[in-house]
Amino acid sequence: MSILKWVGGKRQLLERLEEHFPTDILSFYEPFGGSLTVTLCVLEKYPSVKNVYVADMNPKLVNLYNQIKNNLDRFIGVAELQLKLNEDYYTLREKFNTTQNKIEEAVLMWILNKKCFNGLYRVNKSGKFNVPEGKNSVNWEQQIENLKRFSDKIKNVSIECCDFRVFFERHKPVNSDLVYIDPPYWDTFTSYTGLDFGEKEQRDLYNICSKLNCKVVCSNSNTDFIKNLYKDFTIHEVDARRTINRDSSKRSPPQPVEVIMIGNNK
Repeated sequence: MSILKWVGGKRQLLERLEEHFPTDILSFYEPFGGSLTVTLCVLEKYPSVKNVYVADMNPKLVNLYNQIKNNLDRFIGVAELQLKLNEDYYTLREKFNTTQNKIEEAVLMWILNKKCFNGLYRVNKSGKFNVPEGKNSVNWEQQIENLKRFSDKIKNVSIECCDFRVFFERHKPVNSDLVYIDPPYWDTFTSYTGLDFGEKEQRDLYNICSKLNCKVVCSNSNTDFIKNLYKDFTIHEVDARRTINRDSSKRSPPQPVEVIMIGNNK
């Protein structure tokens, strides 16, 4: 289970995604890591997997994962000291936006994720995290136990900060591998890192996916643009509910708002 509540996380879609995963996976690649929900699923359910490579464009998210992976005891120590201070949410947010200390930055990101509205990660034009406080009750002892389990699970996972083009320059999947693609969805908010993910990026991503010599599973929004772009893939519409809006009456009802595209390129 992920240590973060993350917009776009795939807990709702895991069963549908797994329907399209191969029985055996030698290496797994996820260039849009996000909450690592799918990566954790693969690690748990596919003992055949030997190598796992993950990337994300959010440097603070990648730093968080690598600090937990490589410096767990120090991370927990700093977290416990920070929690004892019991500082106001907006004080924590300001510290997160200004600190130059990587372990402190990681701890503050983890705490803010538990305290902010809906686990949303959003930055302003200056690259500053600006999500307001949520109404959350957190069992910190339980969360620290989750950190320990999470650190153990990802101890052999490669986690890089790079975009998908660089990722696939570095890594060359073969036909016994699985690639899972979960980019910022087309026609939705995409500035989680201050960088837009527009039409050019969607087309560049498709061009890479279409040439991969292995099983490729992609998620995206159920739009004409995406379905036309991936028209040579097998496309499945998926029911899902997204709950970003503060007003529950304006949250999307269950409907085919997402698609899963399957390419079996060999």
